[in-house]
Amino acid sequence: MSVKVALNLLWLVPGVVGGTENYAVGLLEPLVSRPEITPIAFALPGFVKQYPDLAAAAHTVVPPLPHGRHVVRRVLVENAWLPRQLRLNNVELVHHLGGTMPSGGDVPAVVTLHDLQYLTYPQYFSVPRRRYLDLMQGRSLKRARMVMAVSEFTRMQAITTFSLDAEKVAVVPPVVRPLPALADTARAAILRDLGLRTAFVLYPAATYPHKNHAVLLRAFAKVVKDHDVTLVLTGAVGAGAWGSAHSTEAEIAELTTRLGIERHVRALGHVTPEQLAALYYEASLLAFPSRFEGYGIPVVEAMSAGCPVVVADATALPALVRSDDGGRDAGVVVDPDDVAGWAHAITQLLADTARRRRLALAGRARAAALAAADPVQRLVDVYLKAAG
Repeated sequence: MSVKVALNLLWLVPGVVGGTENYAVGLLEPLVSRPEITPIAFALPGFVKQYPDLAAAAHTVVPPLPHGRHVVRRVLVENAWLPRQLRLNNVELVHHLGGTMPSGGDVPAVVTLHDLQYLTYPQYFSVPRRRYLDLMQGRSLKRARMVMAVSEFTRMQAITTFSLDAEKVAVVPPVVRPLPALADTARAAILRDLGLRTAFVLYPAATYPHKNHAVLLRAFAKVVKDHDVTLVLTGAVGAGAWGSAHSTEAEIAELTTRLGIERHVRALGHVTPEQLAALYYEASLLAFPSRFEGYGIPVVEAMSAGCPVVVADATALPALVRSDDGGRDAGVVVDPDDVAGWAHAITQLLADTARRRRLALAGRARAAALAAADPVQRLVDVYLKAAG
């Protein structure tokens, strides 16, 4: 016997919703073949187009919505059309992977919580978006039979903020996927194609305010006084989608010019998986000053590639680089808004090859430990518990 589980993906607009898309797809690809689960997904036309094989394996049903965002219409469909579909398809459990659940329906539900950034940085969200989350977030988590948080930090914040029973909040981390395997010659060719000729520091992050690019740029202006090094920025342009903050792309470009470091900064935007892998493998270090992360997949990816990491002492990030067994830390931790601290940490690492090598080894070990977790089994266990 298996449990028929509906997967609510109606929030997932490919290329727009950011890391939550990678989280959902990473879990669902191995989940749909598990014998304990009979999946049925409810997703937008764009999801079916972007992931045709996964959509087919998950027996996807498409709502009466055109391709695109259509936020208000999507919410209406989720509250009216979806409950009827759950009944018609004899669903035993519904998993809302977007952080909230609609008001209607009586099918037992579980909810994935990615983060509660809107409570810490409300200025990064539009007024309608904040009001929607204020209305729906706590109510959804309390109504759900089980809540899945992407990290222990997010779990504890949810329990504390909404007075949840700790037993009903489980940690289901992202699937840590192996990086594309690349020969040395392939890496070198990719760097040539990207125009990178000198040592470089990498920061892969979408251009949103909480990613804190300005602090890194100001720190880098100090670094380049002593080192001929490039700062490589990758990641999608923040789209301001779903009521989140505007893109900081223009501010990043303006500050780069004002600091006089244009020749030391390369903003590459979106890169392919192979290009990103080559950047991880070849970077002198990863600098990740984000003020808020529910998890922090790029940090784990960098460590898995043997890239030394410097991360913000904020939210879920410190736990990624600190060994569970009390061993040597796998990264350097700096206050997210300490410009001088970031400049010092980067400068010291660039000048200390032996320390970078030690951090690279510790990072690989830490990434392997994090990857050893089985998020899909944890997810199945939550389903079975919630379904009784």
